[in-house]
Amino acid sequence: MRLIDVVFRQGHLSEQALIEAIAGGQRPPHLDRCDVCAERALAVSRWMDEVQLDATETADAVFTPEHLATQQSQILRRLEQLDSPARVIAFPAAGRTGREAGGRRVAASWVGVAAAAGLVIGIVGGQVSARLGAPVVVPPTQTAEADTPVDAQFLEQSYDQINISAFEGMDAMTPRLTQASARTGR
Repeated sequence: MRLIDVVFRQGHLSEQALIEAIAGGQRPPHLDRCDVCAERALAVSRWMDEVQLDATETADAVFTPEHLATQQSQILRRLEQLDSPARVIAFPAAGRTGREAGGRRVAASWVGVAAAAGLVIGIVGGQVSARLGAPVVVPPTQTAEADTPVDAQFLEQSYDQINISAFEGMDAMTPRLTQASARTGR
């Protein structure tokens, strides 16, 4: 018996343990001693039998004898085809080679050169178009306090009084934590 059954179920078996006992055929010794678990096992066994009967009836209704006969004949036909050799489709042989046909033939090395050139043109064109459409960024001028971060002013302030212009709308809609706790009295 599992420890969880002993602790939480006062020694009685869980439904999972009952189903495993019924389906596996191994009857735990607890079922012989406990009338409550034996009764539950009997009810679970009856329920499983009803489910199996319903599933069988539903399958028989869906798979009619005609449908099963058709399916069986298809399977037998495929099994018969396994014994016969595979069919090979013969393709007509090429009548002319590339140079005899009068067309121009491209050397394979030029194909690689053309692909590399296309790649380079694509990369350069992408860079040029990205740079033409991008705004010009002017680097900030050096100040005397070059080592301090841009937002150093926020490091000196209390967390309750920091006001960031980008968050003014959100600050107006929501109260601060200290204001909310002052209202509740905590």
